[in-house]
Amino acid sequence: MAGPVTTSSVGDSVPTEFIAEVRLKTQQGSVMRGLVDTHTLPEGEGGVYEITELTRAIAYALTEGVDMTQAQEITDTSLEVTPGEVGAQIVRTDLADKQITRRANLPRLLGETLGNAIITKEDVDLLAQVDAAATALGSAGTSLTAGYIMAAAATIRGGGQAAAAIVAGTPEVGPDPINAVFSDNQLHNVIKQFTVETHTYNESVKELLSDAFVRRIGGANVYVDNNLGKDSSDDAKGGVFSKKALVFVRFGGGPNMEPERDASGRWTEMNIVEVYGTGLWKDAWLREMLFDAASPTS
Repeated sequence: MAGPVTTSSVGDSVPTEFIAEVRLKTQQGSVMRGLVDTHTLPEGEGGVYEITELTRAIAYALTEGVDMTQAQEITDTSLEVTPGEVGAQIVRTDLADKQITRRANLPRLLGETLGNAIITKEDVDLLAQVDAAATALGSAGTSLTAGYIMAAAATIRGGGQAAAAIVAGTPEVGPDPINAVFSDNQLHNVIKQFTVETHTYNESVKELLSDAFVRRIGGANVYVDNNLGKDSSDDAKGGVFSKKALVFVRFGGGPNMEPERDASGRWTEMNIVEVYGTGLWKDAWLREMLFDAASPTS
């Protein structure tokens, strides 16, 4: 609901009785930004970040004494990423600030809340790029297995070479690191698979069950990201990708938090703004992974 943070909106934190502490809702935090190709567009250098790539040359066998006549044209392709503004605002009233329990620093808590909102927005926008992949593995209602992750990593690293294509120019191999992101619900079946195959809860399996970074599977670094949205059928689209496949471009120095005082309103606006953009550099280095994400029951 829109509106300022007042004594009524944080009424449970205004001490009419002893309050132990005030907590924030938990959030996933940043996962994707550390797994993709990240750049900074400096201030004063325009509003578009362009990545350019030149085509390859092909070497041929030559005949002694015969002039080369295979002059080759080198062309370029580019990706333009235009960062845009994202932001969030909270308005806190003076009365709410003064009456909230001493065990809570309201400005700090609200600032942390705004920062979390930006982090989540970055993550969701990058996950949307995964959803835009041209090639997908899996299907609705299918359980994720280690084999699917291994298959995606292998095809990305192999570069998608077509049959009989042995000349330079194909394949274009996906560079390491290869990363994978899935929700906890999707990875549950993979963890069970490893548990059954090892027959005992050894140290490797304990690591699988406890870490947000699951481990390397088939050459891919597998991570948990519960910002993945589920559809109405409890399916979700994770992904396997080369770090160079996806691009995150931040304009300037990152998020900017700025308060604005309104004396007549007796409140303070807390505003946070970040300027960034995301892009897909190489679709061949990305695999969308559509699998069941229903809450596990066993």
